Amino acid sequence: MSVPAVWVIGIFWIGYGILGILGIQNIPERYKYRSWTPDYMRANGIGMVILGVSWVILGIVLKLRPMPVLPGFGLAVVFSLPALGYAFYADRKTREERRQADKEWRETKKK
Repeated sequence: MSVPAVWVIGIFWIGYGILGILGIQNIPERYKYRSWTPDYMRANGIGMVILGVSWVILGIVLKLRPMPVLPGFGLAVVFSLPALGYAFYADRKTREERRQADKEWRETKKK
């Protein structure tokens, strides 16, 4: 696994996560202009920042201790688990609002 590639991916997710926290994020049209949209975007942004920081730390670990590809991928999965856990939390937090928005979106598309 290429260490510079891991760093670039990590920095990308940190940057996109910061944009999400600031409210500048590309989200589906049906979720825009809702009362819960800022919280949804902030939760997505925090998850992306967690993922990016984890991958930057992974890049540092791989730089200090080079390893074969397969264990490197396993380590990438382990380092991604905090972001995955937060994603499950954020999903449960906004699931009902998103379902309602999807339902309304489908109804307006039928008209």
